[in-house]
Amino acid sequence: MKPFFLIPVVLVGAMSPAPIAATSIQQAPQLDIVLKPTRIDPAAGTGEVDIGMTLTGVSAAQGAVLLAHQPGGPRMTRPIGIADMLVTDAAGAVPLDRGMEDGMEVWRAGRGVHGDVRVRYRTVIDNSVGGILSSIPYVDGPGVSGIGSMLLAIPQLEGDYRIAVRWDLSGLPTGARAATTYADGDFTLPAGPIARLDRTLFMAGVINEAPREESGGFKALWTGSPQFDLPEAMDWSAKAYHFYSRFFADPVEPRYRIFLRENPYNPGNGTATIGAFAMGFGKTTTAKKMKTILGHEMTHTWTANELGKWYTEGDAVYYQARLPWQAGLIPIGEYLTDINLTAARYYTSEVIDAPDKDVVPNFWDDLRYNVLSYDRGAMYFAMLNGEIVHRSGGARSIDDLVRAMVAIRRDEGKEPTEQDWIAMLRRELGDKGVRIHEGMMSGTMRMVPRSDAFGPCFRRVEAEVRRYDLGFGGPQLKRLKVVENLRPGSEAAKAGLRNGDRLDYADSTEGTMRHPDMKLTVKVTRGDRTFETSFLPRGAPMRIYQWELAPESATQQDDRCRAGDRH
Repeated sequence: MKPFFLIPVVLVGAMSPAPIAATSIQQAPQLDIVLKPTRIDPAAGTGEVDIGMTLTGVSAAQGAVLLAHQPGGPRMTRPIGIADMLVTDAAGAVPLDRGMEDGMEVWRAGRGVHGDVRVRYRTVIDNSVGGILSSIPYVDGPGVSGIGSMLLAIPQLEGDYRIAVRWDLSGLPTGARAATTYADGDFTLPAGPIARLDRTLFMAGVINEAPREESGGFKALWTGSPQFDLPEAMDWSAKAYHFYSRFFADPVEPRYRIFLRENPYNPGNGTATIGAFAMGFGKTTTAKKMKTILGHEMTHTWTANELGKWYTEGDAVYYQARLPWQAGLIPIGEYLTDINLTAARYYTSEVIDAPDKDVVPNFWDDLRYNVLSYDRGAMYFAMLNGEIVHRSGGARSIDDLVRAMVAIRRDEGKEPTEQDWIAMLRRELGDKGVRIHEGMMSGTMRMVPRSDAFGPCFRRVEAEVRRYDLGFGGPQLKRLKVVENLRPGSEAAKAGLRNGDRLDYADSTEGTMRHPDMKLTVKVTRGDRTFETSFLPRGAPMRIYQWELAPESATQQDDRCRAGDRH
């Protein structure tokens, strides 16, 4: 058993406890769930959700895992609490053995359990538990939200179950309502695995939404009060979503919901699930930043698969500004900036030649590996695009291959494999396509796209960019609380930092790693003194590749460049 983490960088599934066999009956058994948010205190950031479950057709031996809950996540200071757990069947209360197994909190049956089973407990929510994921249960304004794997203790039952979810909103203010990945208010799912609840997003309270009018399959919901024009960003996102759906050749636009809430620990973080996305914002969030993130995250709705971060995050970065630009939603200058920020972080990376197999083991501890699959993957897709367009005389592009991978899952009902992808590369580019793929995976080939790989209006040039360097510490962590190994002459040292200083900062260092001119502002505690300082976390300059508008394209209209870019 492992925790079920869903993050903007990758979808990481869980090995759930071995499920209990459901009794074989003519009709699929039923799981009824009632959720009652209560004692919501926005000022304190605390609340509870009283949860009741009724299951039919259960047959479990003594010692079997009845329920499992994900209590923690990255950077959380303490676990989410489950209180007053009570399980009963026809014979009365079931004794339970509660424990931790492979990062999951589980309840094992102290005796055999049979027939209809009732489960009662409370999920205790406290915003001070921290954590970087925007899917962690959280109180924001007069409401609460969270992902099923952390909000619920989920029954571990084998076989298909019908699931009915009902809300009791009597503990919330007047005007409160509820929503999930699947529907507004109460809903019923047909027979299927109970594990669907793991990835379901829940929200209840005084909910705001955008667009104000129903707009295809897209809807955004939030309960708090963001300090930027969130409705405008969501109206933009709805237009982008419509374009994405057409681009990926959907016969019918699929449902897609965004659940938004404050995330002071890691604003901009998101959790991608099937057909939905949980996203956090903070004091520094702007509508423009929100659009950039959603351009990336919406791509996952179509392209997420099990191939690895190089594919799921690489193509999401490749398309995050490309598709909004092609849709006419951002100007060419913003698209060009996005290309160059990605290229700069890739070509100045200290781990640029690391093999893909090293990414996951270092993902949470070293930001350099965390972002490598994003940047190298995007440059890999651009490199392939340039080669495919060139070889086909403009008749084909990387878009054709990505759409074919989407169709394998959507139209054939199968999970696409790396072998499928390599076969497509071989058909398009012969052995050269396979060599590019193998070189990317092994880290032995730098991804250098053709000059016009991003479109006929762009060309590749060389530029000088300073390498990211905090100036202290070892691996570039997302959060460094204490200064150690301060390097003399670094920008951090020039700003007055000393070994032993304790640091706090509102945003993760990922933003400064991506933007070469972005300073990092830190609150420094030294003894009994606290003060702020800012510095540019950059080291030695490097000659790298960037892209610019080709001279003959500089006077062209943006729409002409878009038209010339479509294949």
